[in-house]
Amino acid sequence: MPLTKKDRSFLEAVERMKVLLLLLAAAVFLYLLLTPSSEIQAATSVIGLALCGVFWLTQRLLFFVTQLDHELTRIVNALRRTLPDEQQRELLR
Repeated sequence: MPLTKKDRSFLEAVERMKVLLLLLAAAVFLYLLLTPSSEIQAATSVIGLALCGVFWLTQRLLFFVTQLDHELTRIVNALRRTLPDEQQRELLR
């Protein structure tokens, strides 16, 4: 199934997020190199909490995508059972 314009824009947004995440990681690394150890402990705690939040959001997103996939699969299977052969071919193009 070819990608739609919306799919391509989503993938471009994901690529931009990867670049921003790499820039953020580089900034954090430089911050940790230039600060005293007590501040590093505080920064590590904040980063740990942020990573927990990102992990939780990622899990929620993956759950949503899984649910969407199941729902779309169910709908396509129902359409395959009910549509005539000619309309099935048009649907799957």
